[in-house]
Amino acid sequence: MFRMENVKHMATPMSTACYLDKDETVQLIDIKKYRGMIGSLLYLSASKPNIMFSVCMCARFQANPKESHLSTVKRIMRYLLGTTNLGLWYLRIPLII
Repeated sequence: MFRMENVKHMATPMSTACYLDKDETVQLIDIKKYRGMIGSLLYLSASKPNIMFSVCMCARFQANPKESHLSTVKRIMRYLLGTTNLGLWYLRIPLII
């Protein structure tokens, strides 16, 4: 869907040196594509809480996304490709009355 099948996996969802801001000098990107990517990541954050902080940082720029924001979202997706075996498992506990 986002053409990220053959990319290198990342060890972390966001770099520690990453600084996201408005950055008015860079050209705008496709807002629909960016919002679609953010929406998909927000949906995934219910079962993968380790990406919640990074996704919320990127979601703040949905109104006016730039190339740096898109590259950060792509990094999160590359991280997810390498962590397909991680997730939450909810155990059903029987109710005893």
